[in-house]
Amino acid sequence: MIASPLSLVNPEPLSADGRKGFPDMANKTGFLHIDNDKRLIRDHSHNLREALFACTTQPQVECSVAFARYLNYAGLNSDNYWLFLRLVMTNNPWVVDELLHERSPRLLFSTVRPDLALLDAAFEMLFSKHPDEMYTPALEAVLGIVQGAYFDPDDGYRIRRLSIMDINALGKFLIKTEPQDHPVNQLILEILDRIANLGEYYGEQDKSIISKQAFSVRYAYFDHTRRLVDAIPGPMLVRVPDRMGIHPEDDFLDLVAKRRLRKRDMHGRFVRDEFPPEAEESAVETEVLPGPPVEPVPARKTPRRKPPAS
Repeated sequence: MIASPLSLVNPEPLSADGRKGFPDMANKTGFLHIDNDKRLIRDHSHNLREALFACTTQPQVECSVAFARYLNYAGLNSDNYWLFLRLVMTNNPWVVDELLHERSPRLLFSTVRPDLALLDAAFEMLFSKHPDEMYTPALEAVLGIVQGAYFDPDDGYRIRRLSIMDINALGKFLIKTEPQDHPVNQLILEILDRIANLGEYYGEQDKSIISKQAFSVRYAYFDHTRRLVDAIPGPMLVRVPDRMGIHPEDDFLDLVAKRRLRKRDMHGRFVRDEFPPEAEESAVETEVLPGPPVEPVPARKTPRRKPPAS
């Protein structure tokens, strides 16, 4: 009787390595190594969170940038979009730029079906930051979630009910000194215009209050005789520049900058150069310039020595 391949695998984790932090670690080729990885991630979740999402030190930012680069290569899907959103919430310019890499920020989550948890997270980030404190591509990515959910305001309202504070959290990021075709202004004004039509088909008193507030904030932007503070509480409009933009080490920045100059294919993979630039430069340096022909030097003959007389 031939034994099954699975019966040859030891069902119990191996205990070859009993060091601290690696209790009963299974062999790498064992059948349960995935479970051990999950246990390691669970037991050391604090260290992983600090490394990937804190972004308070330069090594943490470098680790987060590297993970953002991997996610950009893997692509966003229905299983990992929370990782994308969590990196956007770091609000670190280097992390967000590496995560997006030639993607349109407002379309980052356009393939994700909005639900209550996603919209709660988006509005939570809008509440937690003052104007000028959010990195613009990160703000556009979050506003893209709200825009997609409330394109049909009544449909979005069924997913998550809005409040006046939600409208104020959107409107506080309007830049009154910039034209309406500014990317941030364009997004917010379009969202407010949609919400201003809330209750058009399914009228309710609560919807009417929300739509009036959306119209009021939008009108305060366009009316030159009014200010945003006429529609939004003053403390929410205080502009606080971001002071948490920790940058990586200089050598790491140079590496990231060089990678961004390299071409990528439609799948985001680097395209191999047919002739590396370094080799091209060395070839130019060692190129032999044309000149007059060089005559061959005749071989020097060595005279024969006479044998001694006997």
